[in-house]
Amino acid sequence: MRRIESKDNPVYKKLAALRSASYAAKNKLVAVEGLRHVLDVLSSGYDPAYLYFSDDEKGKDALKAVLEMDRETVGEGDDRLIQLPAHLFHRATAQKASQGLIALFPYRMADLETFLSAVAEAGSACQLLILEAIQDPGNVGTLIRTADALGLDGVLLEASCASVWNAKTAAASMGSLFHLPVLAPSGSLGETLDRLKADGFELIGSGLKGQGLAEARLTGAKTALMLGNEGSGLSDEAALRADRILTIPMKGEADSLNVASAGAILLWELVKQRTAPDRGLV
Repeated sequence: MRRIESKDNPVYKKLAALRSASYAAKNKLVAVEGLRHVLDVLSSGYDPAYLYFSDDEKGKDALKAVLEMDRETVGEGDDRLIQLPAHLFHRATAQKASQGLIALFPYRMADLETFLSAVAEAGSACQLLILEAIQDPGNVGTLIRTADALGLDGVLLEASCASVWNAKTAAASMGSLFHLPVLAPSGSLGETLDRLKADGFELIGSGLKGQGLAEARLTGAKTALMLGNEGSGLSDEAALRADRILTIPMKGEADSLNVASAGAILLWELVKQRTAPDRGLV
């Protein structure tokens, strides 16, 4: 383990610079905060670039937990283990109540063509979530986590979405970035959607006017749910390519839902019908 005392140290500056999404994207690094999430990523087989610990009791407890669970990957003499004075650590953390640990992991988005080839070779069913122009990184990260929790096969981020390199996206995903493929589009949005349709995917849009969710049958072998921008929804380019549009009925006074909330409801119904398809719906 190394101890760093200065904010001008290059290894510390790398951590601080990850607040910039462009720096994170250029260096292909994602910051993961919190002991449970870091241990989760380590246990998934990812090798850290650096592990930063605060020098207070929380940091010492986090170091002990990391060394106890993963000595083969990280040992006490590993120079990727960095101890920071509490004041430097807290300058770098994005959390108000830090657990004394920030890990940097190399990260790359998955290639869509490689993903589709693997699906075709396996001959398996596939459920995707497609996010278009969602600007809030918290929403993007939350939807990635929801897709992970519900067992989707991947999430495709259209180019104008808040990126996985945004620190708030990574924080909201709570480690789920490392659990399922997050796919980069192959060309423009229209080209990507056409590619999916050619591969047999049913494209399901979401909007205020469409088929009621309770009446929809969602049991296709290959389905892709599309969620659009927080304010304007799906673009015409996406909506016109949708095989159908689904609407969540509103019974109360509220006339709309946050995209992350709407996405969770739609994804739950999609997954529920995959596991219990015989409901007599159309």
